[in-house]
Amino acid sequence: MELNCTTSLTNRTQMLIYGDMNNGETEIAIDARTTSFEEPTKRVFDSRGTQLFQNSVAMYRLKMYLHRYMGLMHNVKVPQQSNNAKIVEFIGILQKLETLVNQTPAIPGPRRYGNLACRDWHDKVEAVINTTLEDFLPIECHKSIVEVRYYLANAFGSRERLDYGTGHELSFFALVCALDMLGVWPVSLTGADLLFLFDRYYALVRKLVLAYSLEPAGSHGVWGLDDHFHLMYIFGASQWADSRTAPVMPKDVQSKSVVVDYAPTNLYCQGLSFVFQVKSGHFSENSPMLYDISQTVPTWSKVQRGLLKMYFAEVLNKCPVVQHFWFGTGLFPWTSPEGGFDLPTYESSAEAQPAPTPMITAATMRPAPVRHSMKPPNFHTVGRFTSQDRFRKG
Repeated sequence: MELNCTTSLTNRTQMLIYGDMNNGETEIAIDARTTSFEEPTKRVFDSRGTQLFQNSVAMYRLKMYLHRYMGLMHNVKVPQQSNNAKIVEFIGILQKLETLVNQTPAIPGPRRYGNLACRDWHDKVEAVINTTLEDFLPIECHKSIVEVRYYLANAFGSRERLDYGTGHELSFFALVCALDMLGVWPVSLTGADLLFLFDRYYALVRKLVLAYSLEPAGSHGVWGLDDHFHLMYIFGASQWADSRTAPVMPKDVQSKSVVVDYAPTNLYCQGLSFVFQVKSGHFSENSPMLYDISQTVPTWSKVQRGLLKMYFAEVLNKCPVVQHFWFGTGLFPWTSPEGGFDLPTYESSAEAQPAPTPMITAATMRPAPVRHSMKPPNFHTVGRFTSQDRFRKG
């Protein structure tokens, strides 16, 4: 695999470096003609695989591009259009997928868990994804389609579970990074280009969620940040990270009118606007973590840092999420950043074991009720009081 780092980091404090790898540079150029690509495979089965993922080339690349994109978005509004021809061409792909939603209406009648028409939509996407990528990618990058298609296909929720969550959002982010590594985006890629791209992606996802009643994937319920998104809030906070130019402060987004006013140009407000649309009740009750951030975190730069810490801990370091992120050999390899050797794969033996049989009591000879803890998930003492940990002063 041939790698070159082409652009030096302009603000080294924004870069997360594993040791001294690549000397802190923020772009990776992959020559598709000489790089080996293979069908992505599952590598994370349990907590051991999750920990290996934290120190892998794949994780290094994801974090590197996340920091780079956050920096590009500072003081930039979501534009209504882009002059970047390749970005516009990719938006055409998203529009084509949106057309397929219009051509695949939901099956009438109430359903508790998603609408089965969503599976028809996924089948239609699967039928056109290869030719779509062949038309979009330069011919020298066609070898990479075997990996690129995986991240595109998995960016819109699960066909089987009829849900959408942060793992699918991560898949789209990985797709954007992959196209960057392959040199598909022009060198002049700007924060406005990225915001336009993610804005159109999130618009399609919201349409899918509403059209097919998609369930939250891996949601922590009221103890989580949001039912569906996390990167959206990081990017939105990054837009306003300079408090001198931010039009509003975190406390101001408790107002629905403020959120509606800024949703077209800021991704954080866009996420809140969707929360207000799909959830009933007071903001403090249906989204206590987002509410606490608005109540207790004074600046957008602190919101950005806290959300980033939370993303590393609660998304990228959580097995239920990253078990669905698969690894090829060219774009996001399951290899060590020190030496480039393949990391081990631990297949969980628990997956092959049958579910435990409920206990039978001697008195009743009936299955004893299985008791589940009603405590919130272990957020390292965060709970709903995020500001005391992830967003503490520092």
